[in-house]
Amino acid sequence: MSRVYKHFIPVILLFFLASGFMTPLQAQAATNGGGYWLPYDKDKIEKATELMKQGKSIGEFGIKQDQLQKKEGFQTLEELRRQAQQSKATYKVDMRPPLKTTQGWVPPEFDYDHILTSEECQQGPGSGSESGFIKNRYSFCWSHVATYEIPVKCYLGVCFYEGVQFQFTEIGYGSNQSRKMRVFYTIEDILVTDPSLNGAKLEVNIVCEAKLNPGDCKPDPDTPPTERTIAQWKNTNFGTEIFLSDAPPATDSNPDRLGYMDFWPELTIKHAPRKFTKTIDGIKQTVRFDSASYMFAFPDQHFWQGAVFNKATPIFNVPITKPEFSMLSEAGQHWKSAMDNPEQTKPQMIGKQIPGAVGDAPLKRMYTKRHPEEYAQNRAKTRSACNREFKDDDRTGKQCDEYPFASTWQGSSTNGSDNFSIRLISEESNSASGNWLGTWYAYDRILDYDPFHVEVEAPEKIATIRSEGEPQEGQDNRSSDNFSIKNIPSYATKLQWKIIDGPTDARFDIMHDDSFGIDETIFYDLHDGSVTEIETSDEFYIARPKNTDGESFTVEVYAIP
Repeated sequence: MSRVYKHFIPVILLFFLASGFMTPLQAQAATNGGGYWLPYDKDKIEKATELMKQGKSIGEFGIKQDQLQKKEGFQTLEELRRQAQQSKATYKVDMRPPLKTTQGWVPPEFDYDHILTSEECQQGPGSGSESGFIKNRYSFCWSHVATYEIPVKCYLGVCFYEGVQFQFTEIGYGSNQSRKMRVFYTIEDILVTDPSLNGAKLEVNIVCEAKLNPGDCKPDPDTPPTERTIAQWKNTNFGTEIFLSDAPPATDSNPDRLGYMDFWPELTIKHAPRKFTKTIDGIKQTVRFDSASYMFAFPDQHFWQGAVFNKATPIFNVPITKPEFSMLSEAGQHWKSAMDNPEQTKPQMIGKQIPGAVGDAPLKRMYTKRHPEEYAQNRAKTRSACNREFKDDDRTGKQCDEYPFASTWQGSSTNGSDNFSIRLISEESNSASGNWLGTWYAYDRILDYDPFHVEVEAPEKIATIRSEGEPQEGQDNRSSDNFSIKNIPSYATKLQWKIIDGPTDARFDIMHDDSFGIDETIFYDLHDGSVTEIETSDEFYIARPKNTDGESFTVEVYAIP
């Protein structure tokens, strides 16, 4: 080799390094190709796809290759429960209303509210996150774009690639009838940069790991992993795997015969001509199995076993503004008042704090037949407080409702203080709400010590404003001071405006105070009972009042479902 030629090679390498085509680390790793889950970001996905089409490495865009999941071994029941309760995810339960019959209030039939399509999954909040989207106890999903880069040839450490890309979506289904969980998955929007890649084989395998008992993770042999060529996946783009759990013996520490299983997708692509094989793993999710015999709904519904996604705290939803839930109105108003204004409830106590609201400490169910003493203490303390607080009231046709519920560890006695509320409500509302709560426990598999929140969908006052009957002195439009609209409850979809005193026929506009520009009119010609879209700000004011005869008036603003 000539001296000139020997010097020429390092010069070329230095040129590639200096011009940013590669780094020493990239040059070493790139020759093996790679597998990636693209960030859940439209712009980044488009950029990575463009690099793939150009035959370049996605690593140039700063996206890291996927790291395979590791099995972590068995854990204690306490550790598994703690992990589930550390999750900040919640989901709202949508249950149909109870029905009035000659036997009294009876629950609606149980019905799964499953994620039914990959499109529904992809539109779900957090479906592309590191924890996925838990719609409810029985439906979980995760969706991500997978990309494989297969090296074709390399020159002086600079490699060119062919690529395979697709949208992978998995939907997990639990059960309220068996210790069985199934995963349905799809491969969609397949893109290859060279027709030869249609012959590459892609295997989808859902991996499971037992976490508490050896029998927690049993893949059904009738639904093995699926391997197809890319061309075959284009024609048949779905698959299913089923997992079973053996019920362990009941013990004092595990009376509900709980089992736990982690699972995750493992996708392997094989391209024989290029001698290329690469595996990428999706996120982990956990399933809890149980054989709790007390999952019962009046009068004759039994749910002996179940499989649920328990890394999200349920929200017991009470939509009392809907006409079909009117029988729950009195009870729901009590629960909401207790959570929103605890110091105004009976029995009175300075500094009273009542848990249960979304964003606050949750309630935890107490299975009353397993803890009869504690339940009896809750009932006794509530009864004593009711007799004392309502001794002079006419209680005909009424019953004493308590919140938090006696069937929770935050009940009147078990909370350790007087952090509870009592109120007289009609027997009908008390009976209906009790049956509905008990039914929900069974339908959602709320076991002993399981946490949950309570949310009552009712109008919530978020602002009170006093307005003059005409623009303030020196003002062309403004008739009130600035007021704030914020902290809108998650269930609210509209704002309602009410005139509570003064001329009830008054009409007015709402403007936004802009310190550096022209004030904008947000709402026009409002009156008592007006409903508008939701707008939030700290700098709204009432403007241009009419039909007031110069009299001042007060407006209340409510967030409504």
